[in-house]
Amino acid sequence: MLQSFGTDRSTKEAFDRLTSLVKDIFNVDVAAVSLIEGNRQTFKSIQGLDLTEIPLEASFCRATWRKGVPVIIPDTARDEEFHDHALVNEEPRLRFYAGVILRTSEGTPIGTICAIHTKPRIFSDKELRVLENLAEIAASEFELREFAHRDALTGALTRRQFLKEGSRLCEIVARKGLDVSVIMLDVDHFKSVNDQFGHASGDEVLRSLVAACRANLRDFDLAGRLGGEEFAIALEATNQHAARTAERLKRAVSRLQFTFDETPVRITSSFGVAMVHPGEHDLDGALLRADKALYKAKAEGRDRVVISDL
Repeated sequence: MLQSFGTDRSTKEAFDRLTSLVKDIFNVDVAAVSLIEGNRQTFKSIQGLDLTEIPLEASFCRATWRKGVPVIIPDTARDEEFHDHALVNEEPRLRFYAGVILRTSEGTPIGTICAIHTKPRIFSDKELRVLENLAEIAASEFELREFAHRDALTGALTRRQFLKEGSRLCEIVARKGLDVSVIMLDVDHFKSVNDQFGHASGDEVLRSLVAACRANLRDFDLAGRLGGEEFAIALEATNQHAARTAERLKRAVSRLQFTFDETPVRITSSFGVAMVHPGEHDLDGALLRADKALYKAKAEGRDRVVISDL
């Protein structure tokens, strides 16, 4: 769901080696390996452009991501979709693009690898096969490194990793004299989705919920899957600010629409919010208080946010 609280040096070096290979093998000006979550593309390594993140709609990779297959654009200036793109008509005037989807071992799309050049060029079938092989290597690196501490279904941090990074967040924020709060949430009547439509439908609900939350949180907010349909978020914020965030997430989840067995399905979620108390060095106490607030939200009718009064 959320980006890890940090990327270690060995991880960055691994992806930098891949982008160096892309530049050298294909003799292009720009090479990138990226994760795509919601409407954002985050570059794990990019050479030739000074970017760390870009809205997906502003990226050439939107075409690759949308189609789910390799996309080759020999001349962007002659391409129907991108001929009027700012990166084509203004500096650095990018004229060639080749992109391939990164997929996990289970086939889930997670990002892209791409080669970009400032001059039009032809990309042979052999070159495409090489880029596809590099995409498989990049995806394996993500699974080995980035997702080692993530829930395989949703991409949220595992419970153990969430608590570990939450302790580090508390330590860092305490030095600034600021507050940390936690939000606990789960899907209302989730069991009925599994019972009526099957576990594959339930999995789709959880993946979509995570994506909706991801699009409405900051990169440095932490979130984890604590178990089943229950998730937690840790953020630098007072409990009032966290409650406003929870309200925003609640609205985002309620807007999700599904169709299972030709039946339209909507979901809601309940939230509990609590702040880490002064002197607490981890999330344990706040999670207990947020869990009680979540239980109260469900007892009061679900689809609501309750702030802990403890």
